[in-house]
Amino acid sequence: MSKINPFKPNHPVSPSMFVGRIFEINALEKSLFQTKNGYPSNFLITGERGIGKSSLLGVIKPIANGEVTSLNYEVFNFISINLVITPRTTLVVLMQLIEKALKRKLENIEKAKDFLNNTWTFVERIKTLDSKVEKTKSSDRLDLIIDDFVYFLAEICKIITNSENEQEPKDGIVFFIDEADSSSQDLHLGYFFKMVTELLLQHGCCNIMFIVVGLPNVVEKLTLSHESSMRIFNHLVIKELSPEYSCYAVDKGLEIGNKINSKITTITSDAKTLISTLSRGYPRFIQQFSYSAFEFSTNGEISTDDVNKGVFVVGGALDIIGKRYYYRAYNEQIKSDDYREVLSIMAESMNSWVKKSEIHDKFNGADHVVTDALKVLSSKKIILKNPSKNWEYRLQYKGFALWVRLFGEREKLYSTDVSM
Repeated sequence: MSKINPFKPNHPVSPSMFVGRIFEINALEKSLFQTKNGYPSNFLITGERGIGKSSLLGVIKPIANGEVTSLNYEVFNFISINLVITPRTTLVVLMQLIEKALKRKLENIEKAKDFLNNTWTFVERIKTLDSKVEKTKSSDRLDLIIDDFVYFLAEICKIITNSENEQEPKDGIVFFIDEADSSSQDLHLGYFFKMVTELLLQHGCCNIMFIVVGLPNVVEKLTLSHESSMRIFNHLVIKELSPEYSCYAVDKGLEIGNKINSKITTITSDAKTLISTLSRGYPRFIQQFSYSAFEFSTNGEISTDDVNKGVFVVGGALDIIGKRYYYRAYNEQIKSDDYREVLSIMAESMNSWVKKSEIHDKFNGADHVVTDALKVLSSKKIILKNPSKNWEYRLQYKGFALWVRLFGEREKLYSTDVSM
């Protein structure tokens, strides 16, 4: 009988499978408490793709909504607004998305719903200005749009938090904004957040919180839009899980699987340690390696052999991760095997700084090839130059470095075609 594979390499894990991130959860819960009591605190959450940012949001959202009790505070009762930024999101589109989300959330709060329906007409008025904003990038026009937006948002928040309402008052509004790194320059995202947060306070609205999530390059985008925009955020950088939590993630997955499958699946201690070691604490690797090992297990117990096969065979976990995340950087953007060799040498140090001389010493070809490779890879932002030291470089993302390393190990373990 076939089994349901409980691991989720393609999606954020559910709160029931979530492990670790205690510091981050505590910090976000504290900010919810602060915002509820009139001391708003905003967060920017950054990390590599697949590191678990969206999974962390999946834990915090039900806490903010009151569906799950906080670890350290009383039950919260915020209205949560979920938004995803795309390269096509303009300022007007963003406000329209907020309007639609608010209408859904305020359906049962008559006074707030009536206010929204009767006064949120400014979005309609500025639709005709949208193209002009894009063309002129006029800061005064942006200011007018944002000023109207903040006024109405502040009034709605005051209505829903008013203890004299017939309905139970809300704690405030939390905006969960994902994929912020996808924002275009025309969205003026940093400028938007800086102006909105300042104007909300001027309107006496102190119960709105922004939690913004994105890849590390979102910091640069925010700063280019407004050099002071980062000052309004507490910045959480999501790192890899510890070996203990990596093993616990495997256990949690199997625990859930054993609840839904009629036949029990176990894992040897060595196999679990191997998944933890190979994954280096990257959630996407943990989930994919566990998923693939689960598929290779035929006797109800996942062994180290199942893990190695699941990870390294052609078409296995490494290839799946590569196609999902790294194919373009490794195959399309890099046309030379020599350049890939340079990448492999650098990946031995993960994403730590590596001296050019160290790469030269390990490279099999001519010295000028290393120079050319570093120049090309830097221009494509696959690797970064050390801004404080000459002739030092590193891979931009540790997850990519890990994948390159494991890809090289497969070539040593399996004498076969490892192309994707």
